[in-house]
Amino acid sequence: MANVYTTDLVMKLTGATSNQLKYWVRIRLINPEINGRRAYYSFKDIIKLRVLVSLRRNGLSLQKVRLGIDRLSQMLPDDEPLSRLIIYTDGEDMIVVEKGKYFSAITKQQYFRFDTEQIGAEVIKLQQDKRHLATKKAVS
Repeated sequence: MANVYTTDLVMKLTGATSNQLKYWVRIRLINPEINGRRAYYSFKDIIKLRVLVSLRRNGLSLQKVRLGIDRLSQMLPDDEPLSRLIIYTDGEDMIVVEKGKYFSAITKQQYFRFDTEQIGAEVIKLQQDKRHLATKKAVS
């Protein structure tokens, strides 16, 4: 049992309560190693728990969290993809960023990123370049 963490440490690291951990183990949302009456969690379990706790605190239902995690596991090649993703929620959906692509883990809907700040910066740069060229032409 190398690289495993006790329930007390996991609760401190994740903010999960003892009752939450017991329930999530019972419904098989998390699968720690059980030795007698003690549960030992892996680093991947800690990542998954931090995601769970954060999404729940931000209003996403446990059913949607579970559905999102199940679908992520199906869609992405890794056994536990949560460690390399950025996940957002608005309390209704679970938006995932993977390699610059945005999608809903719940509905599988894909999104695109539209950065108006970047467009604004490009407009300013083009205007400055145009003024610079006009000044250069006026001088020559």
